Amino acid sequence: MQSVDRIVTILTFLSGAGKGLGITELYDSCDLPKSTLHRALNSLMEYGFVLQDVQTKRYRLGPAVLRLGASFLAQNDLRNYARAYLEKLGAELNETVFLTILQDEKAICVDTFGASRNLNYFVHIGRDMPFNTTAAAKVILAYQPEELIRKIVYSKNLAPLTEKSIVDPDFLCQHLREIKEQGYGACEEEMEEGVTAIAAPVWNWGCQVVASVAVIGPSVRLQGEMRQTVIQKITATADKISRELGWVPEESKGGFF
Repeated sequence: MQSVDRIVTILTFLSGAGKGLGITELYDSCDLPKSTLHRALNSLMEYGFVLQDVQTKRYRLGPAVLRLGASFLAQNDLRNYARAYLEKLGAELNETVFLTILQDEKAICVDTFGASRNLNYFVHIGRDMPFNTTAAAKVILAYQPEELIRKIVYSKNLAPLTEKSIVDPDFLCQHLREIKEQGYGACEEEMEEGVTAIAAPVWNWGCQVVASVAVIGPSVRLQGEMRQTVIQKITATADKISRELGWVPEESKGGFF
């Protein structure tokens, strides 16, 4: 199992390095003996999970990782159920729409649909959506069991990304209560200045919130009448996807609020 742990550690650090890492940086990050690190890297390169730049000698993730990710997405039934509804919603609103799921106590974006006037937002497939700054993650969290909510809110580092980011655990809990009461959530420039997102929960057959559907766009557009239209359409879309998963509205419950 130690060898598996080493492999996972190396891949995890490389996944967060956009331009790759040199051997010294990897050595400092992974806390592995250099001989062990070299052997692990050679094995990963042999199978295509890691590549080394010929010029810079820096290591980065290889195509085998992409193949695994593609397999995960292909096997994700929720994503397949939701695709047609998300495409329709994106076309109707002419805004960017994305799907987020709960995976290993993380909120992960698994699908996006950009509008014709799409801007380069922070949302992309595979992105870990922070629970304190994104509507997509907050909506999912609001309906989770008490133990999980407290574990995430009080044990994770609620790092600020803008001046409006929520960093106080108690305030975040209150915010989650409000989300559950109104049936949708929003982040008002908490993740990125000038950008607003609105999200609604997706339920499964067991009346558990397993995902969220979100719309993201410039704050100046997502206000007033347009905001109300987005809320109405996004909650309706999330409900339709939920019914595809066997959800019965009258039985819905969750969270500790």
